[in-house]
Parts: sequence; C-alpha cells; structure tokens
Amino acid sequence: MTEPVSTALPRDRWFVAAYCREIGHELFSRTVCGESILFWRTRSGEVTAMADRCVHRRFPLSQAPTRLVDDRVVCGYHGFTYGADGRCVAVPGQTRVPRTARLARYPVVEQDSFVWVWIGDPGRADVTTIPRATWLNDPQWTVVSGMEPLRARFGLLVDNLLDLSHETYLHGGYIGTPEVAATPITTEVDDDAGVVRVSRRMADAECPPFYSRSTGLSGRISRWQDIEYFPPCLYTLHSRIAPLGSVPHPDGSDPDAFHVEVVYAITPETATTTHDFWAVARDFARDDQEVSEFLAEQNRTVVLQDVAALDVLEQVVATDPPGSQELSINIDTGGLAARRMLAAMTAPAGAATEVGAR
Repeated sequence: MTEPVSTALPRDRWFVAAYCREIGHELFSRTVCGESILFWRTRSGEVTAMADRCVHRRFPLSQAPTRLVDDRVVCGYHGFTYGADGRCVAVPGQTRVPRTARLARYPVVEQDSFVWVWIGDPGRADVTTIPRATWLNDPQWTVVSGMEPLRARFGLLVDNLLDLSHETYLHGGYIGTPEVAATPITTEVDDDAGVVRVSRRMADAECPPFYSRSTGLSGRISRWQDIEYFPPCLYTLHSRIAPLGSVPHPDGSDPDAFHVEVVYAITPETATTTHDFWAVARDFARDDQEVSEFLAEQNRTVVLQDVAALDVLEQVVATDPPGSQELSINIDTGGLAARRMLAAMTAPAGAATEVGAR
C-alpha cells in the first residue's frame, strides 16, 4: 500500500511561470509555489520578475491603478515607485528613500518558449539545471500550446501523466485505445540525472482519432510512448506513430513514422492548485493550419478531461481520513519513483524519504 500524494512543494527549483508570449511591456502576475510574482518585459526586451506586493502596505503591484511608466512600476495605492531591479526610487512626501525599500527579485530565464523562474535561495539558481524542450523553438517542428488551471495538487497531475493507461478509459474517442491499458510498461529511474523514464511500445494498435485525422493513417499502427519526467516541473512524451511493422532504420532515421513531442510544465500555484502548461510539437504537416487547429482542440479537450477528473480526486484526497492509503500496481512504478524523488526534494536536510509498496 502507498500513501496519497503529498501537498509539500519543492524549493530551490526552477518552475515554468509563463509562456514567453504571455509577457510584454505591461504588468503580469502569476503565483508560483504560493508566491505572487510580478513580471514584465523591459524596454530592452528582458523579462524581469519580482514580488507582487508593495513594501509599504502590501498592495498588489499587478492591480490597477498601478501602472508601468517606462521601466518603472508606480504603485496605484500610494505611489511607491520601483525600478526594474526591484529597488524603490521614489516614495510620497519625502526625498529620502529607505534603504530597505526594495522588492525581492527572482532569477528568471527564457528558454524553449517558456519563462522559467527560480523559487528559493537566489544564490543557488543554476541555469544549467533547467531541463530542455527544444522542439518548442525548433523551426523543423510545428507547435500548438496552452495552459489550463487545475484545482488539485501538482503531484496528482504527475501521477496522471506517468500512468498513461488512463487514456483507454478517460480519453477514449480522442487519444485512448484498448492497447494502451493492455500493454505492459518498462520503467527506468536515473537518480543521478534526475529523470524517470516510462516506456510503452505497442507493435499493433488501433489508431485513435487524435492521430488518424492528423497523420492520415488508419486501421492498425505501430505506436510508441516514451516518457521522460524531470522532477519537479517538466514532462515530455516522445510519441511515435507509424504504419504497422515499421521500425526506425539502423542509422536512427525514421522516415516512415510521424513524431509528436508532448510537453507538460507542471507548476504548483499553491499546495492544492496547479498551472497545467501543455504543448504539442509535430514533425509532419508543419504548414497545415487545419491540422494545427485540430490538434490544439483535441489536446485541450484531453487536458480538460484530466482537469475534471483531478479536480474531483483532489476533493477526495483532501477529505480522506488520516492514514488512508492507496493500492499501487505495476503501472504505477513510474509515478511512485516520481513521488520518491519529489519527497526527497521537499524533505528536511538529512531526513530519509521512502515512497513505495508496503
């Protein structure tokens, strides 16, 4: 038996706060790990991130009538004015600005169409540890993307994405077919690299509408699902769809197949709410707008089906009596490995963590 998913939030980690396209030269706020953060793009084009609370009376700086004047934020409550470095440069009724009048700043990086923000000790922020999703900025791939709010703890979404057998039941008629649930998985955990890999290779499977209408394939297909999860935030699904019997060539080329890279950035808003960023990149029909519109609509529908289920599950988990446990089986090995990694990220220094069957 296993314990339900925790609400603990990792610190000293990078999280996706927004798509790059969401942030321009206007004030933008998003809560990440319980911290309300103010973003905007400076006149030079750089994204800045700082606390979304005036130091004076805690008025949210993203709230009108606060305004951005060039690269300065003027609080709409009392007029405290801040530069792009978070330092207060003007206060009402006096010329002296208190030395402590500055907003906490957050390290921020734009990468692979995402705006990443560091939650925790800024001195520990290492940009080389940000996981990659290069397809999202690659001209050889066409991308559709979006974000949906989830009224559930982020660990429930991690569980959901690492066990795709639910596609057969929750997403039938869209992405799920009987073979997904029926096919065994292989799981690999690389603690040194910080990644959980779960693979499901279906040699003979029904082609679901998500792929039949986008690729033109019909009938039976070869379908591969190879997951990589980089705790806490980034999930990638390398999806291969090919005619029955097709395998990659010895040199690694795979001209007979269609490839889809599904990316999720799983960002805690609070302990029990989540930002569910999703993107679908494809290497076929790259200039076909109808295919883009179809995949965007289909994937959003699938995401909303997950959202509806997980919103319900959050209420169940939150109201279960203390000591409640779950039954885990073979398909849960990836999710349990992810829980263990996340538990290690949230455990006090020196504390032992163990998540698994009992």
